[in-house]
Amino acid sequence: LKSFALTSLLVRPFRQQLLFSPVMSDFLGKVLGAASQGAVGAVVAANLSAVTEPVVNAMLVKRVSLTEALQEVNAEKIRRYLQTTLATNFIKFPFFEVTNMLVGGIDLPPTLKGAMTGSVFCTITLPITNYRFRKSMDLPINASNLYQAYSPTVLRDILYGIVRNKVMAALVGRNPEFANTNAGRFSNMFITVIAACVLSAPGNELRGYCLQPP
Repeated sequence: LKSFALTSLLVRPFRQQLLFSPVMSDFLGKVLGAASQGAVGAVVAANLSAVTEPVVNAMLVKRVSLTEALQEVNAEKIRRYLQTTLATNFIKFPFFEVTNMLVGGIDLPPTLKGAMTGSVFCTITLPITNYRFRKSMDLPINASNLYQAYSPTVLRDILYGIVRNKVMAALVGRNPEFANTNAGRFSNMFITVIAACVLSAPGNELRGYCLQPP
């Protein structure tokens, strides 16, 4: 016990110096900034998803028409599902932004960075994604279906990560000065996310096909 206490006393100044060093402060600032950015996006996306996801999931999995899918949605269902989308988005969105920021610090081509981000994100958050999907469809939830449709989902997330990294790099490289302004960051992120969502959309079709009941 005495040796442990002595070691703690010797290590404490170095630990405090590490925690409050400029490098560590800059790193923590980037992590918090990425998480905050993800949290803002989580709120916006949760409200949109509470309305659109039940409709889209019904069309993808049940293969019903848009009119039939809309008839299955009502205000009470949207209100209940909003609780799920908010809770899951507050985990997924900040996690993706932090993962993307950490992978961005690795010296790799944008394609490999995007693939790594998508793989890590999907592998860790797929249980949350499938929980949310099954809640939107009022399907039973158990441990055996939390990693359902892993292959098409990881493919979709890899495509999303690759497109997002390449488009963002191209936009920043086109006008670095504008990219450092608030307007530049907003417009570049908006264009990047739209492009990534559109180009990774075929993965949603494949995932929906794999989630169809036998």
